[in-house]
Amino acid sequence: MHFIWYNPDLNEYKYGNVAAFNIEIERANNPKAYTVLMEFDKDSNDLANKITQQLNIANTQSIVRIAS
Repeated sequence: MHFIWYNPDLNEYKYGNVAAFNIEIERANNPKAYTVLMEFDKDSNDLANKITQQLNIANTQSIVRIAS
């Protein structure tokens, strides 16, 4: 099984297998802040990498500034 998840410590979306996800959770500052967005039954590198890239691009461009 593979996941796409959000890593709040790095402020980015990542893709990997369960073992990679568990390693990140073990090293996390706040493991409860991690969010699994998608789950794949099999390794879907091409699709998952495209989704992850687009999420990270949107993440960097979605900063909204509030006028004071």
